[in-house]
Amino acid sequence: MVILLFFVLENPIEPTPALKSKSLKAVKQFNEVEFLTLSLIRLYQLVLSGQQGNVCNFEPSCSHFSYEAIEEFGPFWGLLLSGDRLERCSPFTFHYIGKFYKVGFVEGRGYKVLEKPDDVWKYK
Repeated sequence: MVILLFFVLENPIEPTPALKSKSLKAVKQFNEVEFLTLSLIRLYQLVLSGQQGNVCNFEPSCSHFSYEAIEEFGPFWGLLLSGDRLERCSPFTFHYIGKFYKVGFVEGRGYKVLEKPDDVWKYK
């Protein structure tokens, strides 16, 4: 035991240069709520989204936007951003979209609202 303690004290374990070069942002802690919400969104994308067709007014679709928002900002802010997006993605709100958003033609999907993440996620 004494020999092992001496060895550890004399030779501390240093991370490899590859690990030292990685930023702390690349290492992410496991969050159960985030995992659950991302799993539910992915389940929706696999099971229900394909049956509905291309009905989302936005590009990327609302489920992809929600997935990215939750990954980027965490479950609380990601769900708030997703709720805001879902409120704006309705057939009854399409009459004012051209005033506030850039509308463009997406091959195979028709006219959709095109938003850059920089424009949408300005509260970063």
